[in-house]
Amino acid sequence: MKRLLSIASVLGLSIGTAIAAAAPASAATDRTGAERLNIPNSSACRAGRTVLEGMVAGPGGQLYIIFSKGSAGEPVLSRWLRDGSTWDGASWVCSGAPVSMPELGHGNDLAYNPNYLGGGPALIATQGSQSAFPDDDVTIVHLGSDGSIGSTQVVDLPTGNISGLCYSATAAGGAGKYAARRLGSLWTHPGSGALTSGWTLVKSNLTYHDNRSDQGIDCSENYIWNTNSINTNTPDTGWNWVYQYNWSGGDVESDIGIPGNNLTDEIEDITHVGGEFFVGINRNGGLADSVKVLTE
Repeated sequence: MKRLLSIASVLGLSIGTAIAAAAPASAATDRTGAERLNIPNSSACRAGRTVLEGMVAGPGGQLYIIFSKGSAGEPVLSRWLRDGSTWDGASWVCSGAPVSMPELGHGNDLAYNPNYLGGGPALIATQGSQSAFPDDDVTIVHLGSDGSIGSTQVVDLPTGNISGLCYSATAAGGAGKYAARRLGSLWTHPGSGALTSGWTLVKSNLTYHDNRSDQGIDCSENYIWNTNSINTNTPDTGWNWVYQYNWSGGDVESDIGIPGNNLTDEIEDITHVGGEFFVGINRNGGLADSVKVLTE
């Protein structure tokens, strides 16, 4: 089975390297690693919201997480700062009270752009999910120079409703690039332009194993990671899935498994700090949500 390609290893690959065919879903192994953050429902950083939604790493490895009341919405945006240099279960601590942001909508995914349209750092949140809460708007959340949460604005996308969005400042030879997932299709956008135009459909049939729910995505210089979570139609023994594509939507690895633990652990998003990847897990049944390492 192929191993997840880290940012560091990616740099050593030549453009002409052939990609081997992905292994079948049955070949997947548990790829969840050590826990980096444990967030009980009683945490003040979630302000009574019970569902972990979009998540992204921002400036200096800060972490931003959206919590909501599920179908009731009412999302808040929380900010987490690194606590020292050791990657352990207390890697991040919440920075102040979360910010109530109804304009985030469902908040299924978060992207981070260190210099959005030349105006400084910003988060970009998808307001909708793919089917339950369709919405073709995204919310721009401007950040202070220290990563603090600032003003917002809403932008309408010509692609229609998307449920996954990411940005890589190192893609396209350092020019930057967005990726968006809409159902089973992949769209890309040059990082320097306004999001209201300029989108290109690059793949209309992304690989999926079976019926799962679209969640967040992440991207780096050469690759895109797509998450699909368990849902009410998933067998109790079913797993969450992570798929790795190139920027054209071609398969790199499609057998990355995150167990659902009898429909308790629901993957919501994926992000990375340097060469280390993390998955956000919404744990059902009143259990504490979690951010865990995605192992190679």
